[in-house]
Formats: sequence, C-alpha cells, structure tokens
Amino acid sequence: MPDSDRRTLRACDSCKRRKVRCNGQSKCQQCTHSGLPCTYTNTSSDRPRKKNVRRGAVIAECRTLNLRPGKSATLLDHEKPSYMPSSNTSRFNPAFFFDLLGDYEQYVFPMSPVIPADEIREMIGQMDENKNIASFVYIYAAATLDLTRSEPVQEAPGTRDRIATLLTRSLELRRRPTLDSHVSIVDVMSGVFTEMAFCTLRRPDLAFIYLREAISLLYMLNVESEEALANLDPMQRARLQRAYWECFVHERFTALTENRPPCLGPLKTHPDHDATLPPDVETGWQLCIDNFRLVDREFLDFWLGGRSEVTADWIEDKQRHLEDDEWHCEVSRLPQMQQADLVITRHWLRTLTWQIALSNTLLSSSPGSSLLLSLSFPLRLSNQLRQFLMTIPRDLVGIHGSGILKKLFEIASTITDVVLNVPHASGDETVRRIHDILFLKEFLFSFTGFQNLWPEVLTQKFQLIRDRYPEIKEMELLR
Repeated sequence: MPDSDRRTLRACDSCKRRKVRCNGQSKCQQCTHSGLPCTYTNTSSDRPRKKNVRRGAVIAECRTLNLRPGKSATLLDHEKPSYMPSSNTSRFNPAFFFDLLGDYEQYVFPMSPVIPADEIREMIGQMDENKNIASFVYIYAAATLDLTRSEPVQEAPGTRDRIATLLTRSLELRRRPTLDSHVSIVDVMSGVFTEMAFCTLRRPDLAFIYLREAISLLYMLNVESEEALANLDPMQRARLQRAYWECFVHERFTALTENRPPCLGPLKTHPDHDATLPPDVETGWQLCIDNFRLVDREFLDFWLGGRSEVTADWIEDKQRHLEDDEWHCEVSRLPQMQQADLVITRHWLRTLTWQIALSNTLLSSSPGSSLLLSLSFPLRLSNQLRQFLMTIPRDLVGIHGSGILKKLFEIASTITDVVLNVPHASGDETVRRIHDILFLKEFLFSFTGFQNLWPEVLTQKFQLIRDRYPEIKEMELLR
C-alpha cells in the first residue's frame, strides 16, 4: 500500500481541532501548508480554554503590557504613539490575546473569513516558540481592536496607541522571505491585517506596501492556478480562494480611494463551498465579492484614466447591475452588521458611477431623460440611504472603521454638490430633500472625530445648503 494511502494512528493537535486528515508526520502536511505549529499531545487538558480567561482581561492587559517608552524605526515619522514596545520584550499576558477572540469571531471574521478563531487560539499558545506565529497574533490583536470600536481611533488615543504598539511588535517579529522560506496563508493574512492597521493610522502609503506584499505571497501559493488548487484539501482550497478574494477587494477599494493601479484579476467563480463556515458568513462574503466584481477593468480604466469613451449605455448597464433587486433581497436576510457594509458599499459604487457619467457630460436635467442619467440621481440615492440607515443601529455602521466613513463621506459630498447645483425644488420635494440632508448630516457628525477626518469641506457645503433652503432652520428646531 502506498504511504499516502495508509491511515495514520495519530493526528496532531491542529488537525484534530480543525477535523482534517493528518499524515502523522513530525511536521504534518496540513500544518506546513497553513503555517501552523504542529504539536502532538495525549490530552487536551493543557489547551487554553476560553472559559478560563478572566473577562475584562483586554482592558487590564492594555494597561499592563510591560510596555515602556522607546523609539522604533518601523512606524510613523509623525504622530508617534505615546509608548512603544521594547525590542527585547518577550513576556506578555496571554489573556489579552485570548480575550479578543470573541470580538474577532463576531466582528472581524465575517468580513475577513480566512483564519478562524480556533486556529488563532492555538497560535496564542505557541507564541514563545515561533516568532512568525507571534507576529501574526500581534497583528490579529491590532486588527480586532481596530474593527471592534465604533469610533475612529484618531479620537481614541489609547486605542490608537495600542494598535500602533501591536503593529510595531508584529513587524519586529515577522520573518522576511529567504531562500528556504515556505509561504503560508497566515503570512498572507498578516500582510492584509498590517495593511488595515496602517490605514487606520492614516498611513495609506505604508498600507499599500503591505497589501502588495500579501498579493505577492498569494502568487507564491499559486492560488490563481486551478491545477495547483485541485490537489488541496477542499477546506484549504476554499480558504485560499477566500484569501485571494480578500486581497482583490482590498486592492479594488485602494484603487478607487487612493488611485493605485491594481494587479489582481478576479477568479472565475466564488470560493468553493466550505461546510465549516457559518452560512451567513459564507453568503455575506459572496455578496461582498459581487460588489467589487462590478469594479471591473473597464470601470477602473474610466475611474483612473480618461473618460472620453464612456457611453450612456455603459453607465445605464452598470447602474442596473448595481440596483439588482435579487442581490438586495439576499443582503436583507443577513445580520445587520453585514448589511451595513454591503449596502453602503453599493450606494458608494453607484455614486462613483454617477461621477464618471458627470465628468463626461452624459447627464441631463430634462424631464424626459433616463433616471439613471439624471443630474438629480444622487438625491434618489440619498433618500434610499436614509431609509436604510434608519433601520440599522449606528454602532453597526461605525464598527466597520474608517473605510466605511470614507464611503459615506464620498456619498454625502456628492449629494450636497447636487443639492447646491440642481434647480431649487418646491413643495413636497423640498421637504423630502431637507429631511434627507438633515438626517445624513446628523448621522455622519454623530461619529466623534468625523470632522477631524475630513474637516471643513462638508461643513461648508452644509452651511451653503442652509443658506439656500431657509426652511432648514425651522425644521432643525422641530427635530
């Protein structure tokens, strides 16, 4: 019987937990591929258990991490955090990392469904033995702190400093590729989480470097090769596909917000079905992919380059795809946190599509023109957005971080421009516009620090609208 067909009499701890086939070798195939520590124990009594972790350890640990003032060459040239980890700091309270797992599973994993919480739990137990694993645990903690706070971290210096500290420590511990390096999916997600942390710290230049690093590692894993993926365990194959789409989504968002040219093309299909994923997470991730697949090469060419070849037919076709009722119906069945990201992203893409049409003078204000090519089209979107946001708790919007605030800012800026430039409305139309504007203004500025992210621009536009619509003052008093 070939060695590959023999049934092993033992399985390592990681394979047991993930319920995948283990070949029983000292460094098994599954752990080698996933970049996990491969250990064998006879009992599970030594495994860290969530119920043994004292609640509130996150707060306590953030205050007692043995961190002291120092300098680091890895991070920020301006806006350095108030404390940095010493380069020889190796002791920490594992409870800090364990206690973040619940938040990670609830808020981070549904939007980045690649490394499950159970595997991170194992990695926390192996931090002293493997620097690269320790590096990932630090950056997982940074990403979790970032994406589980409903206010921008620029207005929470304590959280900002903790994220910067964890990011710095992760970079200090991270291995660099060498001749004998074996890339894993953990390395890819380290790059993605690092990109997210740098974005949060308002360093998009450094964020782009680490996003490109993650993409380079994907190429080393041959994720775009169907032949290479065919030889993998189905769960591992689906996970690699999700990691690819994660990088694709981040790269398309960066292209639209920072004008960075992308290099990844879409895979032919959604990720394979993975029975280990909660159904809501799998469906939500597919719908997120659907959003960014609409940002195809033609869309990017028009957005980043010349728009002389944009046609009315292209604009209408793109807007119809973005208005897809079936997509919206599927989204409505998801938890509200996922709905918030998906629906706001789609409104943002519709706004950008309208801007492409505007720049090529394809829009019209005449009564007989297509609604999708109307100068007042964003006002229709503003009403739809208001109706949606009224059904979603505010915290479930803010928890998506600065990325979603960027999208809302772009939407609000476009709507205010339209209100200021289209003919003055009267009667019921005026009342509806004012209600939409007031709601959007109050919603955006309810996030502490929103004005510090984009200071005067939106405030000035709202003031001009108040001057144009005197009725606003009276309605503001009634709210």
